[in-house]
Amino acid sequence: MKGGKCINKSKIKNKVVVFISVILIVLCTNIINYAKYNFENIYTAISIDIDRNIPKIELIELSNTNVGYEKYANKTHTITAKIKVTEKNIIQNNFNKDNIKILVNEKEIKPENFEIKELSKNKESIIYEVKLKGLTGDGTLKIKINEGTIVDKSNNKNLEKLINTEINIDNTLPITKFTEKEISQGKVNAVIDSNEAIRKMDGWNISADNLKLTKEFSNNVSYIFEVMDFAQNKSKIEVNITKATNIKIVYGSHNSEVGWTFGYGNYDVAGKAAVKINPILKTESLAFHVDGNVDKDFIQAQAFVYSYWGEGSKATCDTYNTPYSYGYNPSSTKFSSMLSGTLVNVNNKKSFIFGGSGINSKDKTDINGKNPIPKEYEGKYAFGISGIKMKLKDYSNYSIVYQILVNNHGWQTVASDGQNAMYKYNRPMSAFRMALIPKTEKKYLIELWNKDVGTYNLK
Repeated sequence: MKGGKCINKSKIKNKVVVFISVILIVLCTNIINYAKYNFENIYTAISIDIDRNIPKIELIELSNTNVGYEKYANKTHTITAKIKVTEKNIIQNNFNKDNIKILVNEKEIKPENFEIKELSKNKESIIYEVKLKGLTGDGTLKIKINEGTIVDKSNNKNLEKLINTEINIDNTLPITKFTEKEISQGKVNAVIDSNEAIRKMDGWNISADNLKLTKEFSNNVSYIFEVMDFAQNKSKIEVNITKATNIKIVYGSHNSEVGWTFGYGNYDVAGKAAVKINPILKTESLAFHVDGNVDKDFIQAQAFVYSYWGEGSKATCDTYNTPYSYGYNPSSTKFSSMLSGTLVNVNNKKSFIFGGSGINSKDKTDINGKNPIPKEYEGKYAFGISGIKMKLKDYSNYSIVYQILVNNHGWQTVASDGQNAMYKYNRPMSAFRMALIPKTEKKYLIELWNKDVGTYNLK
C-alpha cells in the first residue's frame, strides 16, 4: 500500500506540472500573437504615404528666333519655352491656356499664336512646350501659371509661378535722323542718329553705344536706307548725299526737240524735260562726264543705237558731226569711257557720247549721204538709243546702277554692273538715270527704283 500511495502522488505531481506547462504555453502564445498583432499594426501605419510636397513648376529651356539678339523680340519672332512639372501623384492637371497668362510690361496680352504641347512624360514629371508668336506691346515678357493648375493626391496645389523670360518685346520702330558732314578731299560723312540701340549695318561704322551709324561717301547719290533695332524693327530713312565732290558724274540725254537734260546721281532723270512734254520723244544721244579721284576708264558704257538705216549702217551726229553705228556702240565687245570713247564738249564738260542728234529728222541720210528718212516717219520719233550697258573697271567698293524709261511701257527693271537695260532693240528709251553707289548700298537703290517699274514717275 505504501508503495502504491507513492506512485499515485507521483502521478498527481506530474499532471500538475503538465497542466501548468500547458497554461504557460497558452499564455506565451497569446502574448506572442498579441505582440505580433501590434507590431504588424505599427508596421502598417508606418507604410502610409504622407505627401507634403507641393507640385513643382520650372522653366528648363528658352529659345527665340531672333538669332544673335535672343534677349529682344517683336511680333514676327517665335518664343519657345520648355516648362517642367514635377509631381508623381497628379490627380488634376489643368496645364492649358485657361491657366497660363502671357504678360508684356505686366499687362496680359493675347498672342496671335499660342500653342501648348506635351513633349514627354514619366512617373515623376511632365515636360511641356509653350510656343508664342505675334506678341504685341513693348516690355518684358513673362509667363504666369495660375495657382492650382496642378493638384496631387494629397490635395497639394502648385503655387502661382511667374516666369520672367528676360526677353524685351519691342514693336516700336526706331526714330532716326540723317545728316551729311563734309570732310577732307571732297568726301562726305553720312551720319544716322537713332533714339534707341540699333544694329551694325554692313558697310557702316557704329558708335560704342549703338546709337549712331556713319559712312564715308565720295560721290553724290540718294536712296532709301533701312535701320534695324535689336528686335528687328526697321525704319526707313533717306540717305541724300549732295555735297560730295571726290568723284563727280554728270550724265545727259539729248532730244532734238528739247536739247540736253542732265542728271548728277541723286534723284535726277536725264530726259525728264522731254518726257514731261511728250514721252514719245526719244533719247537720241547719251553723254557721260566722269571726273575726280578715279581712273579715266573707271566707268565704262556701251549703247545700242536703233536707226532707220539698219544693220551695218553708220550716220553722223548733226550737233557734233561724230559718227555712230547701228547696233552696239562702240561694238558688242567693247566699252567706251573718258579714256577711249568719242569725246566732245557737252555743256562745257568733256564727255563721251553715244548716238547723235537728228536721227529722227526727215531726209536725214546715213554717213554716205544715202537712204534719207522718208516723210512718213516725221513726228513719230521711232529712232534713238534703245539699250545701255554700264560697268566698272574695279568692283572692290562700288557698283553702277542704271534704269531706262520707254514710252508706253514706263520704267524698266533696274540693271547694274554690266547688265543690259533694254525693253526691245527697236523701242528706244525716252529717259535714263544712273548712280555710282557703294556695293553695300546697291540693294537699297535697286529696291527704290524698281518700285517705279511700269510707271512714269519722274520725282
